[in-house]
Amino acid sequence: MISYLLNSGICLSVMFLFYHLVLRKENMFAFNRYFLLVSLAFSLLVPFISLPSFFPPIISSGQNATVEIQQIFFTDDIQSPNEKISVGDPQNPLTKDVFSAIGWSEVLGLVYMIGLLFLLVRFMFQILGLAKLIKNGVVIQKEKYKLVLLDQEIMPFTFLNYLFVNQKTYCGPGLELGILQHELTHIKEKHSIDILLIELLKSVFWFNPIFLLYKKAIQLNHEFLADREVIAGSNDIIQYQKLLISKVIGEEFVFNLSSPINYSVTKNRLIMMKKTTSKRRSLLLKMGMIPVMVLMGAAFSQSTANQSKKSILQDFLVKDFETYINEALSEESDFIIELEKLDIGGAKAAYMKLTADEKSKFTEFPILEDEALSYLVELQKAKDRIKVRINFSSPPKKMSISEDVWTNWLKSKNIEVIVDDKKEDISILSNYSPKDFALYEVRGVEKKKFLKPEQYRLTLTTHDHFYDKFITSRKKIQTISAAYQNGDIAEIPYFMKYVLMNPNGELEEYFPENYLQRALEAILTHEFKDFPSANAIMDIRKGFWINVTRNGQKEMVVVSYN
Repeated sequence: MISYLLNSGICLSVMFLFYHLVLRKENMFAFNRYFLLVSLAFSLLVPFISLPSFFPPIISSGQNATVEIQQIFFTDDIQSPNEKISVGDPQNPLTKDVFSAIGWSEVLGLVYMIGLLFLLVRFMFQILGLAKLIKNGVVIQKEKYKLVLLDQEIMPFTFLNYLFVNQKTYCGPGLELGILQHELTHIKEKHSIDILLIELLKSVFWFNPIFLLYKKAIQLNHEFLADREVIAGSNDIIQYQKLLISKVIGEEFVFNLSSPINYSVTKNRLIMMKKTTSKRRSLLLKMGMIPVMVLMGAAFSQSTANQSKKSILQDFLVKDFETYINEALSEESDFIIELEKLDIGGAKAAYMKLTADEKSKFTEFPILEDEALSYLVELQKAKDRIKVRINFSSPPKKMSISEDVWTNWLKSKNIEVIVDDKKEDISILSNYSPKDFALYEVRGVEKKKFLKPEQYRLTLTTHDHFYDKFITSRKKIQTISAAYQNGDIAEIPYFMKYVLMNPNGELEEYFPENYLQRALEAILTHEFKDFPSANAIMDIRKGFWINVTRNGQKEMVVVSYN
């Protein structure tokens, strides 16, 4: 959606800039009217149009970059969601207090809907206001329009096939022929349809100011068209100009959905009445529109050349990597990605732009190899039958410390204290209270000996350190899981590591080659659905484990690398 808004918005701006700089001051009013309308439709639809590739693909340096794939292993500091922190039973468990990242997409969505609703309601009231004027006025059916006589002191204006006029002005000598012809031209050429269209677009895309500029340009061009018809009928420009000047003095009623004759840029209307454009110049300017539209189509359409790059400016407008991740988070947890929500192409493009240092700090990315990426894309396509989740190591539950336990710690002499991963003297506890800590752990570090009591280590984590360590720190992937329509659930560790003894008798870590893509392939094909439970003996060089839940029972099966 953001890519569409950027592409269509840039295209709208370029087309309007062409109109403003090239066409606006030319006596080509009929052409300009349709140019403005066509440029609106073209810019809003071109991102959805598939065109043949006229240009070679635009490839950024990031797309050619070679990525060094680091082998990442599970370490002891990764906390399993089910692992217990303390050897004791915590008393008075504290309510879970995990700081969640702000769902900016939801907030922006809500702000957009509020703006849209407000503008649509306002638009509806404007329509109802016109309907009320028609109901309260005297309606006279003419040959090609309906005349509405009103008591209000208003300047004549039109909407659809209705002409609104003050009753005293119409019945007296006040309604000049030039004014009547001007307003009837608006009705004849159906200018109100243009205004209704741009009003609706302005409401839907209320956050984009370019639609305000389009509306002003369309309304002004309507006045040029109506002025031209009046002058062609009377051939007296000076008299008509004097008439317009007399009408713009003083206060007047202006309705938002009409094209009032006392438009705020009357000066431009007076200038354009004498403006001429030769046929040759007009033809050249019209032809100049063709390369502009071709370039816009090549840049913003879904052409073959742009399939891997939706916009020629995407290098500069790509979203932040963490934004892609946050948009795909599950509603139930900020530590679970729902694959169907993830913009894989955008996320990888943003990831490739990160420096090595940034990659080590940002959320761990599960797609580092093209082979794995292709399977993940296929899994996303199969979302109707396979629900895939990427699960990060989640923070532990916060704990509470009872006053009795706290008092015993303060009196203890056989205990060493670690506060926020730093060794401290036990006296430091006097600076704290039990409520200052989010986690605690008590471990025996030295068994009881003759005349020497057992020694313990007390590890405490403050709320601030808990937040820094588990909430704002880099998210690390723990597992990738898949749920099937028949109730099966498969779960694979993100990276597997084994410790093997080499021929020299030395221990070394062994990382199975192509493990991730092979595991994703097994999930995609559901090939293990009929596999028996794994035996105790397995050659880790030929296969790997997958945890499977079938018929409500948790099992482990072995998937071969072949």
